[in-house]
Amino acid sequence: MTVKHMVWLKTPEAVSDTEMESLMEKVRQMKSIPAVIDIVAGGNFKDTSHGYDYGVIMSYADKTTQRDYIAHPDHEKLRDEIKAMGVGVMALDFEH
Repeated sequence: MTVKHMVWLKTPEAVSDTEMESLMEKVRQMKSIPAVIDIVAGGNFKDTSHGYDYGVIMSYADKTTQRDYIAHPDHEKLRDEIKAMGVGVMALDFEH
């Protein structure tokens, strides 16, 4: 079964829109990792997001390939950058 990984990101006050757009581009570049089937990422435009202002949806072939992505050094570097920026993160994973 295909795995979907959805992530909501909340920009801290100290981080600029330009920095977040740069971060989103880095997220999109994760598509070069073989485990990733597809990535879409962008900014929110509605008022129903409870303060989360960016979103990401990633697709993997299955749970095994998702684990491969999680362990990939490029993902680990990106995860550490997101933490260092203080960006709020909420995620949900499901199979379909």
